[in-house]
Parts: sequence; C-alpha cells; structure tokens
Amino acid sequence: MLPCTGTRVVEVAVHGLDLAEGLGRPPWLTPQAADVLLELLLGPDGPAAIGALGWDRLSFLRKATGREPLDAAETARVERLGIRWLTLG
Repeated sequence: MLPCTGTRVVEVAVHGLDLAEGLGRPPWLTPQAADVLLELLLGPDGPAAIGALGWDRLSFLRKATGREPLDAAETARVERLGIRWLTLG
C-alpha cells in the first residue's frame, strides 16, 4: 500500500467516526478500513494487542486517536504491552 493511501484511509475512517458521533449515529467502520488503521497503529501484531487490551476494534481506534480517554488501568496495560501511539493531528 502506498503511504498516501494509508493516510487517506486514516482521514476518512477517523473523520467518519467523528461525523457519526456529531450526528448522533452509531459509529461504524468497514472491516477493510479497520484493518488498515490497526496495521498502521500496531503493526502486524495488532489483533493480539487488541485482544490483550480486552477492547474491540472500534474501542481501540477511539482510544488510540484520543476520541475516548484511557483510564489509569488502561494506560498501564498499554504501557506494559509497549504500545506507542502515533501522533494523529
């Protein structure tokens, strides 16, 4: 995948989550968009990391992009797993 394509998927997916929330609609992502985001944010071990955190894909993406806060226990789990968030914004 070209870097530009990944960037565009991030923009559309994350802004789509924001729009859904702003319109009072349930958030959604296509499985393909979620896969691209997870790989960009976590690399090939993304599914295992999400499983270790106990989150679904949407919860992970909302937390990873700052749309939902992490509590102290979640922050500790993220740090223990060595996950480093990308700066998105």
